[in-house]
Amino acid sequence: MPIAPLFILLFLALAAQAQEQKRVAILNTEDDGEPEIEFTNLNFLTGKLREIAVKVLPEDKYSVMSVQSIIDKMGSKDNARKMCKEAQCIAEIGRKVSAAYVGQARLGRLDDYITINMELYNAGSGVLIGSFTGKATKVSGLESVIIENAPQMFGKMPGASVGSRTAPATPSVAGGISGLQSTGGGYEFEGGKSYLANVVTEPEGAVVSFNGVPDSRCTKTPCKLVLGEGNVRIVAALDQYERADTTIFIRQNNQSINIRLKANFGILEIKPAFLEGIGKNEQWSLSINGRAVSYFENKLSPNNYKVELSHRCYETLSFDVGINKDKREVFDMASHIRLKKSGLVLNAEKDGEPISEPVFVNGKQSGETPFSGSVPVCAEIEFGKNREKVDVKLKPNEKVEHTVKSDGVSGGSLVDSRDGKRYKVVKIGNQTWMAENLNYNTSGSKCYSNQESNCQKYGRLYNWNTAKSACPKGWHLPTKGEYGKLDDFVGGEKTAGYYLKATNGWNDNGNGTDAYGFSALPGGNGNSGGSFNYIGNFGYWWSNSEVNASGAYGGGMFYNYAGVSYGYYDKGSLFSVRCLQD
Repeated sequence: MPIAPLFILLFLALAAQAQEQKRVAILNTEDDGEPEIEFTNLNFLTGKLREIAVKVLPEDKYSVMSVQSIIDKMGSKDNARKMCKEAQCIAEIGRKVSAAYVGQARLGRLDDYITINMELYNAGSGVLIGSFTGKATKVSGLESVIIENAPQMFGKMPGASVGSRTAPATPSVAGGISGLQSTGGGYEFEGGKSYLANVVTEPEGAVVSFNGVPDSRCTKTPCKLVLGEGNVRIVAALDQYERADTTIFIRQNNQSINIRLKANFGILEIKPAFLEGIGKNEQWSLSINGRAVSYFENKLSPNNYKVELSHRCYETLSFDVGINKDKREVFDMASHIRLKKSGLVLNAEKDGEPISEPVFVNGKQSGETPFSGSVPVCAEIEFGKNREKVDVKLKPNEKVEHTVKSDGVSGGSLVDSRDGKRYKVVKIGNQTWMAENLNYNTSGSKCYSNQESNCQKYGRLYNWNTAKSACPKGWHLPTKGEYGKLDDFVGGEKTAGYYLKATNGWNDNGNGTDAYGFSALPGGNGNSGGSFNYIGNFGYWWSNSEVNASGAYGGGMFYNYAGVSYGYYDKGSLFSVRCLQD
């Protein structure tokens, strides 16, 4: 064969051999312990690892990258050290430097020993190829650990064998046929097998990573994903549980990986209580370390916590609690709560003259007018032989004076002289309201669905023109501004419904606290055509404020809303009526 073609064939063979070589990056050894080991000592250990890799790995298949080539890939020496020190996963660094395989040793401390942990990864798949650990009293002692273990670790790489590289044999000349060539059949797949894995943790919802890398296919357990054959390091983390760190060997399809997480929390249980049922329609408010929580049994990480319990009717309770793992702390409020108290001076007058009538506090007679004494701020105060409710707003640690007058309002009620019907009344601020919807039968009014039982419970529904003159003498249909004054007194339009709605009668637990005795009920609405809607869900009330020839203002309360909503409606609509004393 001519020399030129022979040279070309030799060149191509060498080029093909170079292309088949896979780069191996041995990263700088890092020290995670204290006191810090000098860089020169770390550099010695790194060099020893590279030396053994060169001896074990066949030169026709692998090339061990030099320190300078790794630095060139990373941009600078400082950057190389920083990336090796800060990166979350060794495989990711290997990909950055275009290596097929990447390894790194990290030093730590265990009692009086210096420890070494060496890991070797397939940079493309992130699969752990091999690793070893060891310890010595001095850095120099780690050299023997490396010499003993590194050859076996590098020997696990495809095509490698434990032992030194040998110099190529001197070619011999022999007679006979030579130079036979055949194309194809020389490819060997080195990617390894992959299997479907099912990852489950108990409890569920843990965040997992595989060989130090999160996988978008498995952000939270349970999940399924494909993993390469071999050892896979899995880390699972879940709030209030200890982190699980385990290595699993993937060997078959649909392999189940079950990880049980160890609890790292205790429980704080609060047992709410109420004295004589006072305030039981309102839940206690609970905060832990200043953060409001809605449950009275809470899982908490081991620590010290500040707890506060508050209620409109009771003095605030606060205490410190220490929570330990797997322990339950129980706080029973029954023996600790105290009612908020107010001073009450209650007088009664009839026709301008003082009168003496019995006074009841939470259903028990506590004296008679003129009355003075300490009462719970959430107490129900009743007056007279008929035990009519007294509308007085009690204030914690303050004295409140109130006078019940009988001018048109006898014992907290109003009798409509037109039909003899009696209505509860309530004073809110300086306004006196009917505490029930009007039920005066007049033209232009109807019972919901034309059923008398609905009138008994919710009052009648009126069109606007009828509503303007439906109230008894001395009372009137409120203006929109007068409704606004009521809303402002009880806390504003956005929350007024919560305080004005009755404590029962609203669907889907849409009841209010009825903190002021207004007792608003969801009487629904209707129209002159005979259709009716929303009883139990919504309540609508006319105001005396006109918008135009066809519309007037009305207010609404809803089962699923804490506020009051105002709008203008067709005058032919049928709404409820609340009367306000002149």
